[in-house]
Amino acid sequence: MDKAKYRAYICCGVNCGPKGASSLVDFMETEVENQGLDQDVSVSATGCQAHCDSGPTMVVYPGPVFYQEMDQQRVRRIIREHLVSDMPVNEYFWTGVRRRILADGSVIIPKRVLMPEDPGTGSLESPTRRQKARPRPPDVDDFKW
Repeated sequence: MDKAKYRAYICCGVNCGPKGASSLVDFMETEVENQGLDQDVSVSATGCQAHCDSGPTMVVYPGPVFYQEMDQQRVRRIIREHLVSDMPVNEYFWTGVRRRILADGSVIIPKRVLMPEDPGTGSLESPTRRQKARPRPPDVDDFKW
């Protein structure tokens, strides 16, 4: 598949996985295919997105748009409104504090998490600290050997 218009990543981490996240990935892939959107939408499972309290969660790019408490009904509506009609479903938006809950019950609050499409320029920054954009490294051909 060429680059899809939308990319949906469903969390299948240690907290979202037991809540049925992997079956949501299968369900969403089937729904996308049934609606003829398989060239426009890619669906992937990811590790923890650090939204453990409200999982399963999903992030859609371009955006990022984070959705919480995903189930089959929400997936259908997000496909219909966001992925078909370009209207994100704001009532399902994730709100809260990023918290990763580990299998042993301990909690980590990440300052910054890079997603696959984040070029490292600070698009998903900690609200307490802005990071400077990094300059583009020179091409290998620019080096003198």
